[in-house]
Amino acid sequence: MATPISPRRAGTILGVLATANLVAYAARNGLFAVYPDLRDAFGFKDAKLGLLATAFILPHALATLPFGWAGDRYDRRRVIALGMLLASVAGAAGALATNTTTLVLSRIVVGLGTAAVVPVANSILGQIYDGPRKASRMAIFNLGLLFGGIVGFVVGSQVGFPVVVVALAIPGAIVAIIVAVLPVPEHPGLPDAGMSFSQDLGGFFESARILIRIRALRWLLVSTTAMAFAAGGYNAWLIDFLERDKAMSHTAAVNLLATVVIGAVAGIITGGRLADRLRTRVPTGRLWVIAIGMMCALPCVIACLELAPGPPLYVAGIANLFFMSWYHAPMAVSVDDLAPPAHAVAAQGLVIATMHLLGTAPSSWVLGVISDHYSLYTAMWVPTAFIAIAALAMVLATRTFAAEARGARAVRGANGGGEPLASL
Repeated sequence: MATPISPRRAGTILGVLATANLVAYAARNGLFAVYPDLRDAFGFKDAKLGLLATAFILPHALATLPFGWAGDRYDRRRVIALGMLLASVAGAAGALATNTTTLVLSRIVVGLGTAAVVPVANSILGQIYDGPRKASRMAIFNLGLLFGGIVGFVVGSQVGFPVVVVALAIPGAIVAIIVAVLPVPEHPGLPDAGMSFSQDLGGFFESARILIRIRALRWLLVSTTAMAFAAGGYNAWLIDFLERDKAMSHTAAVNLLATVVIGAVAGIITGGRLADRLRTRVPTGRLWVIAIGMMCALPCVIACLELAPGPPLYVAGIANLFFMSWYHAPMAVSVDDLAPPAHAVAAQGLVIATMHLLGTAPSSWVLGVISDHYSLYTAMWVPTAFIAIAALAMVLATRTFAAEARGARAVRGANGGGEPLASL
């Protein structure tokens, strides 16, 4: 059985990994607030701005698979650190871009590097906090995602392009160094040290084959992909939508975003706690929390599209982010619950790769094309429909989740990993 770690050490690991998540998402969102600068510098129209975001997310999605594979076979700290350092160097180099091609190349490599953070960090935290409070602790990690996105928007709006990419690259390099020496527990399912690289590579495809057989995991893939399409579309076009369709100034749009984040913070924390509490009553409790949150978010999203600027719009925005944010921590925990221990990181990588590759990546471009041909208002209804699809798929995942999670836990217990390493 693995040696327990102290609550203080566990808290340090959680704090550092949440910071890494924050930095990674800030790098991702930094350009969303500088669309006017990019239009002036490169002559971008809406479709090309959407394509720029896709240039980041496509390699980001694809890279989560090899990073997930590497995280199950090598030192997880160094996998994250290497990715963050790569993203920081490429991000800073984006300040030197003189044309569309060089800027896109910078975003491609930033996307590659930041892909290391979430799947590997999720496996570390799932191992440390495996137990009844896992979703609550994972919620803290996901606050890094939320605040990172806001930091990217705010820094971009304050310093503009190209300064924003340098300003966000510096903390990334610093956090990479800290992560490299972070005292994390050993992976419970590391392969034999004598295995060759070709044997390890074969294990990559074997992991995918094993994971895709898990029926509940397949429905989670559908749900997360639909939700990623919705979130990616909103993130990429929210500020432009507020400015163009609601006639808000850039400052007012950013201020609205900064205000409604209150709902997201409360939603991430509430979702994690509700998921853990309901999980003690029914095995599928965490999945039902996700589905209910998505269904409650739908009328709030519609209100946000229809309301004029004013207090009601702020209220609808806060409520929308509150319910939509319920899914963050329970989703990562549910994936971890379904994964055999030897494929824990690969499972996170598979889900993240699929949701970004098929969901986030095309969303900004699809909405940009619809905006160019019709209107941005029309385009914003597309991700709204995808939230309904995500909720339905999550309900379908509940049918086999309990039995398949029990099977994974039996394997985990046989390997000495059935108890949490930390209790807070």
